[in-house]
Amino acid sequence: MRVDPHRRRGNMERKSVVFLMFLVVAGIASAKPKHHGLPEIFETAKTFHVETFDARDITDISVDRQTRNAILDVQDAIQDWGRYSLSRSRHEADLIFVLYKGRLRGNPNEAPLTIPRSSNSPTNRSPIQNPADASEGSNGGSSPDGLDLEKDELKVYTLDPNGKLKELLWHNESVRGLDAPNLMLLKELEQEIDKNDPHPPATSQSNP
Repeated sequence: MRVDPHRRRGNMERKSVVFLMFLVVAGIASAKPKHHGLPEIFETAKTFHVETFDARDITDISVDRQTRNAILDVQDAIQDWGRYSLSRSRHEADLIFVLYKGRLRGNPNEAPLTIPRSSNSPTNRSPIQNPADASEGSNGGSSPDGLDLEKDELKVYTLDPNGKLKELLWHNESVRGLDAPNLMLLKELEQEIDKNDPHPPATSQSNP
């Protein structure tokens, strides 16, 4: 019995279309969903470093106690989170967390007043960064005494090959946003990152 060549070609075309549809469906099912809003570096980064707005870190003895405590709180919270490990060297860190701890201000001509540290925050912790590699707002609230409380700020950058802050990846500010134990600014960032990438790679211990 002779098979009609037109019929045979039609069957082959239908099989080809079905096969292509299968490949497309399989590709969609296996593809990782893309999220928008945060740079991809937050998903691929392994290490981080924390410093002040004027590029000082925990090893700089000129950092005031309030700022030092804020740096330690942020370092501890990120390590407890488990997504990134603390780098001893800013030049080897994938992410640079830059913070500013707001002060109480009265008369603009007077020096800022420090805010007492929360009793819930740990106090006896030693710095982890390498001392040999120490790094190169507006008012947001009022106290009962009429003093203005500056906003806390948290920014995240990457570094260029020369070790200078290159790209601002994330920024937010709020009154007492870096107060321990809540660290609301950091928590907000953590939630955004976890929403984008809920299954981060396992991190190792801090770099030697």
